[in-house]
Amino acid sequence: MEQPSEVNVLEEAKRLISIESITGNEGEVMGYLEKRFKALGCRVKRYEAAPGRPNIYAEAGGTPGETPALLFHGHLDTVPAYGMADPFTPKVIDGNLYGRGSVDQKSGVAAVIAAFEEILKGDLPDRSFAFVGVIDEESEHRGSMALKDMGIKADFGVITEPSDLKIGVGCKGTAPILLEVKGLAAHGCRPWLGKNAVIAGMFVADKIMKMELPSIEMEGLGEIKASINLGKIEGGEAYNIVPDLCSLWFDRRLIPGETQNDIICDIYELIGNLPGTEEFTFNCRVARPDWNWPPIEARGLHPAMTRLEAPEVSVMKSVHRDILGRKAELFYTDGYHEMDFLVNDLGINAVQYGPGKGALCHTDEEHIEIGQLTECARVYQGLIREFCYIK
Repeated sequence: MEQPSEVNVLEEAKRLISIESITGNEGEVMGYLEKRFKALGCRVKRYEAAPGRPNIYAEAGGTPGETPALLFHGHLDTVPAYGMADPFTPKVIDGNLYGRGSVDQKSGVAAVIAAFEEILKGDLPDRSFAFVGVIDEESEHRGSMALKDMGIKADFGVITEPSDLKIGVGCKGTAPILLEVKGLAAHGCRPWLGKNAVIAGMFVADKIMKMELPSIEMEGLGEIKASINLGKIEGGEAYNIVPDLCSLWFDRRLIPGETQNDIICDIYELIGNLPGTEEFTFNCRVARPDWNWPPIEARGLHPAMTRLEAPEVSVMKSVHRDILGRKAELFYTDGYHEMDFLVNDLGINAVQYGPGKGALCHTDEEHIEIGQLTECARVYQGLIREFCYIK
């Protein structure tokens, strides 16, 4: 069996990195993918998830119209370059590939393309396999919100987000919470005439950060614990004015069984039991500084989980071990990714499996080990052979 070569996978990743696709500007990279998958012989469709911002769906093997046995999911938008030097000129240094998107997550998509290319050189599999590339993962998730309208189906899904080639069986949800505090303005020389919303906000924030958070114990994975972070505070117009408004943004990570509505209710209950808060008005709602699209605020970003005993997880472990010669490690990520949409909206069992270390996502040092990129493409090819060829 031919395997994806290091050169092929590396060149594919370099091509993708060289196409700037910061969230909102995914059109060019999606156009490239559309042509690339068509050239491989795939059945390709595009779907306008937002004006000028298409998702791309590519399918091969099996019978057109049947439910694919295996679906790879990847996002093509990236965060901005921030302080990264020359971010869209991929560089190879000491066995690593540098560039924006090298980890998050164009290398995973490059591994999919390389695996498809090798499979399509030979006899087509009995069952179909597919890839869906989505926009907007780094912001309002419009691409994956559109998957249901696209009619996406599959027996099993692989989220190609970086996992360091470990098998992620779940992700936490995230509830972005905005707490607005309304007080009363006054001149700074007579603060007793006002109601300082910043001080009230700091007092309440301290109590919120000290709330006892739930956790669950998962056999084989250990303790999965909810978390909260206060990431942004705004308030006040001038140093000599008592501020009448304070806004606080919290990032609350959810474990299975929690919802964003639960979190809002918990915060309101806490505030209602604190002394002095009756002098202020509090408004707590789902909001993120970069969200302006009501559908994602209403839906939220939910935790997701695929059972460890699911047969597809066993196949993943076997393919990983057989191809790479080492035991697969299972984990439940503290972060969020779009397994949520496959599991919760489409009813598709899925895992996270991709090249790269998640700690390098969004950093100015973003890079990936080229050897791991090649290993991932080999495993993806093995998964297609295992799921899509009838023995």
